[in-house]
Amino acid sequence: MVTLSEQLIEQFNKMDEAQQQRLLNFALILTKTPVIKGEPGASIVAATGVFDAQSLDEMEAAIAEGCEEIDWHGWE
Repeated sequence: MVTLSEQLIEQFNKMDEAQQQRLLNFALILTKTPVIKGEPGASIVAATGVFDAQSLDEMEAAIAEGCEEIDWHGWE
């Protein structure tokens, strides 16, 4: 089984120097960014009682439909 580190190095080695520098800059930003711990959605719903099951299903469908796509060119 290939480790995550090995996969990262493999991809890194395929990049030109400018791409490697951008990746390094991004990695440096990530290491300085604190991990934000949130609340599970279920606990928020239970605490507020605002959302019914149908509304939650509709929100989940809308997120899956419109928000789970990556614009790879948007990172350039």
